[in-house]
Amino acid sequence: MPLVRRETEISVLIGAEPPEISATAVMAWYPKIKVFTMRSYCNRDGVVLLLVTTNAVKTSQVLEAAGFQCVARPVILIGPINRSGWTDPIGLELANAGIEVQYSYTSHRESDRHYLVFKTSDDARAIQVLTTGPSFQSLAGSDSQQDQETVIPEESSFFQQAQRLVLS
Repeated sequence: MPLVRRETEISVLIGAEPPEISATAVMAWYPKIKVFTMRSYCNRDGVVLLLVTTNAVKTSQVLEAAGFQCVARPVILIGPINRSGWTDPIGLELANAGIEVQYSYTSHRESDRHYLVFKTSDDARAIQVLTTGPSFQSLAGSDSQQDQETVIPEESSFFQQAQRLVLS
């Protein structure tokens, strides 16, 4: 499994759905969809929940069926790693390469399983910089243990998942 890879983040606008339902409760109904990262923030439209899961297409489908508004966008997912403190060095490495970090966040599944999410001005180039740069070499050296529970094929992008759903 690549430690640095492109994934799909689902932005869920909270507020227009029925009041008796929550996005996290809906996700709990689908145990086959594993949540790698979950982060929320408030903006002028309300609360936004950011999710990166093992199946972005299915995540969007079940949340939209429950009444939530969802938007999918590509991001860079790094992890799982076993310690925190990598966001700043990685962000600095991207900035030094001339790549703007639009936003980033850390999510913890457990105390020793961290994921970093970066949205950049050029995700493809950012992945190239990260997989060859000194921060990644340090990161890969300290977190070389494979996490068999979260292995995702590299071809699991949102659009490829959608294509598989349409073809099946």
